[in-house]
Amino acid sequence: MNNMRYITFTILSLLSIPLLAQTSKVDVNFNVKHTVGEVSTFEREKFIGVHAGIRENDWTRYGSSSPSDIKDDFMNKKNVYFGRNTGNITWNINSVLNEDPNRPGFVNLDEVRIEGEKHRNNYLNNSAYYSYADRNKTHILATQYHPFWPDGKLTNKGWAFSQADTEDEPFGTATGEYCAHFIKEFYGSGSEIAPEYFEVINEPVYEMFGCEDCGETDEGLEKIFKYHNTIAKEVKKVNPTQKVGGFTTAFPNFDYDNFQRWEKRWNKFMDMAGENMDFWSIHLYDWPTFQNKRIMRKGSNLEATLDMMDHASYDKFGVVKPTLVSEYGAQVHSMMNKQWSSERDWYYLVSTNSMLMTFMDRTNTIAKALPFVVLKATWGTVGDVPYNWRLLRGEDEPGSLSGTWIYTDLVKFYELWSEVEGTRVDHISENIDIQSDAYVDGNIAYVILNNLTLENQLVELNVAGLGDDNVDNVKIRHLYSNGGKPVMEENTFNVAPAQASLKPESTMIIRYELKSNVDVNETSDETKYFASTYYQPITTEAMTFDFSKMDLVENGEAKLRIGLGRAHGLSLKPTVKVNGQAVDVPQNIQGDLQTQRRSFFGVIEIPLDYETLEESNTVSIQFPDNGGHISSVNMRVYNFSLPIERSFNSLEPPTSIAAEQLKEQILLYPNPSKGGNVKLFFKGNSTIDNLKLLDIAGRTIETIPAKGNEITINTAQLKSGIYLIQAQIDGVVVSKKLMVD
Repeated sequence: MNNMRYITFTILSLLSIPLLAQTSKVDVNFNVKHTVGEVSTFEREKFIGVHAGIRENDWTRYGSSSPSDIKDDFMNKKNVYFGRNTGNITWNINSVLNEDPNRPGFVNLDEVRIEGEKHRNNYLNNSAYYSYADRNKTHILATQYHPFWPDGKLTNKGWAFSQADTEDEPFGTATGEYCAHFIKEFYGSGSEIAPEYFEVINEPVYEMFGCEDCGETDEGLEKIFKYHNTIAKEVKKVNPTQKVGGFTTAFPNFDYDNFQRWEKRWNKFMDMAGENMDFWSIHLYDWPTFQNKRIMRKGSNLEATLDMMDHASYDKFGVVKPTLVSEYGAQVHSMMNKQWSSERDWYYLVSTNSMLMTFMDRTNTIAKALPFVVLKATWGTVGDVPYNWRLLRGEDEPGSLSGTWIYTDLVKFYELWSEVEGTRVDHISENIDIQSDAYVDGNIAYVILNNLTLENQLVELNVAGLGDDNVDNVKIRHLYSNGGKPVMEENTFNVAPAQASLKPESTMIIRYELKSNVDVNETSDETKYFASTYYQPITTEAMTFDFSKMDLVENGEAKLRIGLGRAHGLSLKPTVKVNGQAVDVPQNIQGDLQTQRRSFFGVIEIPLDYETLEESNTVSIQFPDNGGHISSVNMRVYNFSLPIERSFNSLEPPTSIAAEQLKEQILLYPNPSKGGNVKLFFKGNSTIDNLKLLDIAGRTIETIPAKGNEITINTAQLKSGIYLIQAQIDGVVVSKKLMVD
């Protein structure tokens, strides 16, 4: 036992444990296969992709690169898949194809066939493409707003798509005909594989109305949705098995204006065009520095967004149609339209890893999730400012736009995930702010951890199922921020760590290399059940939600998930009963507490006693105040083939609730600060042992003497922005945001 303590201490020392860290437990059972719906593997082609196509010229043009064959290094060696292409279909209609002389507003289909044959032959005659064919099997084809949207906008060839809207020619027919024949003629026949997903149009609401809240009209929205119906029908006339979807929304803020955003946009789209859609398409971004605010989707807001779409789909169509996330990541407004910086890349990496964990957690209902990372993107350079979201940059940047092409720090996302493969296995985190996942691939096993908080976190690893004395070595990759810049730290050990130290908003992948294969001989089958109703206004009256035909076995676990949107200041802790029995409602919300959003929109996750569930169940939810909506209600039920012992009681509040309770006892005044003194008042009976002022990236600006329960903080020298006040109280670290104007 003493030797094991020494080994554990040595490993933790090498991993640089922070002195101030909360502790949470993560359990993993490598011998228990975890199936989500019908999916039990890590689908790399679905999750590890780049916003580029197999024929992208950016791999080779505009000068030399390092490494010299950067396409092979990135796609094959880093195990990446092609993602989305809007270029070929746009370039051909804009600059190559002519109008049919006998059908004004329609493309000349004879020319489409001729150009399509050239396109296919180009692939067949270029053997360099062949080694990447497997990397292209789930790619997306999409159109841009212009010249596809029929509003009279001319192509470079001097003609425009028909704007007719009649019974014989519904609005968008000419555009749909071109898209249909492009897919038919430009792919297949032994050439490049056809796209699995076709997005009707990219961000049409944003393009039509100019910004997020520019007073869209019902007439304009309905025209977009009718257009989707026309395009889908035209495409499937020619390509019956092609998957078509939309409406590729830029800002799915369903809760805005007391859910009017949901009512006018997504709810109407599903009602008007949902029958013809094979999938839903959305874009999701964090805004970590928007107008000195931190407005984040990662965590609970993202969960609520996806849950509402899933529940609405189930309610309207009887099935959960999959969601295609064709762009996601971060928009760093304070650094937008500026030269490349490693710090900006860090913000992207944080959001990409955090959102990816959420998508992987619901792999059976995600069609594909593609981080918004493009290649050189010289087309996006404005003056001397290059496009922000690039995989490749000039070696001399940010000094000048020159030099050999090399990777930006966004490549660290792909390096971090380059090895992960295999069968998903049972895993659970005590703290919802520590996302976890786990896989087994023969004699290799992986545990993945992601820290959603701005605080250091210490994770106690309780790993079972690897076999006795079977660990040969353990490699740990830890992606974190050092002074605002991303660092990929890699360490190798000859024993399995008992704990792991996560820095703020960091991601860690622990790779176990074993002497023999893991015997994955038990099962955990996960099913998500949706209540018979969804989207209900909140009053002080109790609301009931019924679940039926639930499949239960002797052993298992269950979680109730309640999505809700409410104005700030209203209660987020309802009274909840399952089959008449009250259940404890945790206070912690996954990820950001959303205090700087217009309103709260997130998910409350409640562990349930599996043994109290029945085939049919009734959930009662009652709030103490009026306002807002319950957006979705579902249960995640896990059926086990054997009893699984946990190292913690999931029905008890997690340790992070202590931090939330202490946080409520800390007041900052004034907040925002105008640059003078800020008073910190602590209402609790304990004392503050350690107090720090941090910037938003987690860097310590000042250690402040903590004397008594009233402490003065001088903000006169601080620039405008968001800061963190970090306090240690009775061994628990809590953080409060401080705004400086």
